Amino acid sequence: MNSQEKELFRLALLRVLDSNRTRYGLGVVAIAHALRLFSFTAANFSGDAKQFHDAIADEIQYLTDKGLIEEAMKAISPENRAWRIASEGIALVDKNP
Repeated sequence: MNSQEKELFRLALLRVLDSNRTRYGLGVVAIAHALRLFSFTAANFSGDAKQFHDAIADEIQYLTDKGLIEEAMKAISPENRAWRIASEGIALVDKNP
């Protein structure tokens, strides 16, 4: 992905999380499914679902480090990681309609 596609991918990821403002957040598979609305699918990653999920996980880490999203705590099943949009991410999405 070039830098413009990467920025669109990150913004799409933020919009997916923004559409689900629950305290439970979304996991990588649910995010991958919702990204189809923005035309991001495994086909963008050589048709490999694992590559797609890995790219999502990488961008999640980047956006978490930037303070735009945060990990939702899973007290019962911590191995099922999920993320939700942070207030800084909401402000960024609102600024980029």
